[in-house]
Amino acid sequence: MIDMTEYIRPVHRSLLPREMIAGVPQAGIFTIFILFLFFIYALRIYFMIVPISILYFIMRHLTSKDQWNIDMGLANIMQKDVYIP
Repeated sequence: MIDMTEYIRPVHRSLLPREMIAGVPQAGIFTIFILFLFFIYALRIYFMIVPISILYFIMRHLTSKDQWNIDMGLANIMQKDVYIP
């Protein structure tokens, strides 16, 4: 009989599922929560519930097929511009 413990392969991090809260990455949920606290609780601007909820649904739609879509977009936005003469 073959002992299967000898055949262990490393699992790459890209194959592991991501930690998502309500279908959105943790950074996105924390951003939405901070915006909610700032606008609704601190400034008492209650009509901001609509744009914050729309932002949540946009984030959820972007991460429905690809979990890393928001992170890739932010990395591309934050990338330094290099001008080659």
